[in-house]
Amino acid sequence: MLSALRQKKQQTSSEPHSKSKQLTFSVGVKLFIIIFCCVLIPVAATGLISNVISNRIITDFASQSAKQTIVQTSEKIDATISAYEQLVNQVITNLSLHTDLFNATNSLTSTFEQITAQNSIYERLSQLSYSDSNVVALSIIGTDPAAGAYSSSRTLTQIDREADWFKLINNPEQKFVWLHTVMEGYTGSAANRASFAVGRMFKSNMGQSYVVLVEIDQALLRRLIDGIQLSDHSEIYIVNGDNELLHASDLSQIRTGAALPLPTEGQSTETGQDGNEHIVVSHYSEKAGWYVVGSAPISELTAQTVVIREATLITILVGGLLAIAISIVVARQMGGPLRNLQRLMLEGAKGNLNVRTRFKERRDEIGQVGRSFNEMMEQIQGLVKQTSKSAADVLVTAQELTESAKETAQSAREISEATEQIASGASTLASEAERGNELVVDLSKQLQHVVSANRSMGEVASDVHKASERGTEYMSQLTDKTKATEEMTRRMVEKVDQLKESTSSIRNLLDMLTQITQQTNILALNASIEASRSGAAGRGFMVIAGEIRKLADESRKSIDVVADMIEHIQNGIGETVNVMSEAYPLFQEQITSVMDADKLFNDVRDRMIGLVQQADQVTEAIEQLEKAQHVLSDTMSSVSAVSEESSAISEEVASSSASQLETSDALVKLAGKLESLSGELTESLKKFRL
Repeated sequence: MLSALRQKKQQTSSEPHSKSKQLTFSVGVKLFIIIFCCVLIPVAATGLISNVISNRIITDFASQSAKQTIVQTSEKIDATISAYEQLVNQVITNLSLHTDLFNATNSLTSTFEQITAQNSIYERLSQLSYSDSNVVALSIIGTDPAAGAYSSSRTLTQIDREADWFKLINNPEQKFVWLHTVMEGYTGSAANRASFAVGRMFKSNMGQSYVVLVEIDQALLRRLIDGIQLSDHSEIYIVNGDNELLHASDLSQIRTGAALPLPTEGQSTETGQDGNEHIVVSHYSEKAGWYVVGSAPISELTAQTVVIREATLITILVGGLLAIAISIVVARQMGGPLRNLQRLMLEGAKGNLNVRTRFKERRDEIGQVGRSFNEMMEQIQGLVKQTSKSAADVLVTAQELTESAKETAQSAREISEATEQIASGASTLASEAERGNELVVDLSKQLQHVVSANRSMGEVASDVHKASERGTEYMSQLTDKTKATEEMTRRMVEKVDQLKESTSSIRNLLDMLTQITQQTNILALNASIEASRSGAAGRGFMVIAGEIRKLADESRKSIDVVADMIEHIQNGIGETVNVMSEAYPLFQEQITSVMDADKLFNDVRDRMIGLVQQADQVTEAIEQLEKAQHVLSDTMSSVSAVSEESSAISEEVASSSASQLETSDALVKLAGKLESLSGELTESLKKFRL
């Protein structure tokens, strides 16, 4: 893991080089760009905005001026064409003309008078039309075909009284009706020309209805707007509501669509066919029902703003140069120290902790960064020194921990072996206790036989005593009884000898139990000593060893009590054997001295009395032996239980010892790993130059 950390540090130490190579802009270049943009962009924005605002102001002013010009032009045209309305009024108010109109169509007058009246009408219309060269024709058309039609040009074509223009004029409620430009005129009088007209209906004094129509050459409109300019390339023209031209130098363009659309609110900006923006202004003539339109390229209107644009460009250029100078100064003031700081950081990343900045005397943020860098390097240097010292201490501690772990593991192995020995001894003790218990059971059975034999011996002694009292008369019976007594005595001697051998075996068993108890006590003492050496880790073993030692002491005490009882029983059996040994020769003498029974009868009686007493003592001793046998049986049961418990505890101790041994081995491995890591940490810290 530490090697991975070392590789990661090497990668991070090499990353600044690769990153510095991959950087497109340094801090100095970034500062240069920022300052350059901060200086140049506001200047350029201010100049451009000023140029746009000035263009807009000039455009608005030019639009207002153009609007006023168009309005004045429209009013001028309206004032000019008002004269033709007066011409219509002259026709309507001429009373002589009214009389001629009546005479020319009156059936009561003569043909001469009609022709004279018609010629008078033509002359009057010609005089009125010749007074203005712009009048193409002056016509009077009767609403009734019978009323006739007259024109100053005398070239009237067939009049269509159902035409829309005629119906529009033939309206008593209308005063003057202006008709827009058409080719050939409305009456056919304007051959190869285009004309517009004004008309009005009137009634003569005789009640006849006529329409007066004055047709005017469209060149009048062109002449009225000639000389009026909004700019060098501006255009002024007149269109109808469908944006169709009402005048043109080229007659083929009349009633064709204008190049620019009509402005929606009398003023707008439109894009022409040449792609340039145009100001379009218009004024609607309420009199004639047409639009006087003017258009001018915005570029011509704003031509004077070139000075502002040039001044803006000069200002931007000067601002750019100033921004470059300021940016270079700031970049040198900021980029140089930062590059130096970067170089020092790279040295520090390589392990040189002695690097320090030299621009800490500056009072700005760069100086603060330099002082902070120096403080950081001093702190890192102190930290590395302390880390190196701590690594050395950790290494020494790891070595000591390794030695202690090895000693602990060795002690754990010894404790494990001792525990296994204790468990083996406890198992042996349990098996021997089991054997002792079996021997005690056999002893109990033999004691029962001894008690039975002793009772039989008491009965025999009583019978002998009675027989000795009866005297000689029972001598014959005495012989038989003596033989029986001899047999019983011999059996009793054998039983007593067997009992003595059994007590000897019990004695040997008690000696063996005593040795096992001593060995258990010694093992418990050794376990206590080893547990005390293990310190806190061996306290549990010390407690277990103390318990085993207590059990061994209790077993030893119980064995001592049993030994005392066995010894007392052996003394009684010995006395019984001695008595039986003394009685057996007497029985032999009794057999051989039956003939002397009378003489010896008193002796026999006395000895039988003693024998009865001894038998009573033997009975008492056997009863005590039986009680001792019960105590011994209980003790052996306790010893067996204690042995089994000691065996179980020993097995648990052995299992705990095995676990401690595994823990000790793991502790040794961890100590070795800690020592290895301490060595690697020390090697890693050696690359820093303090």
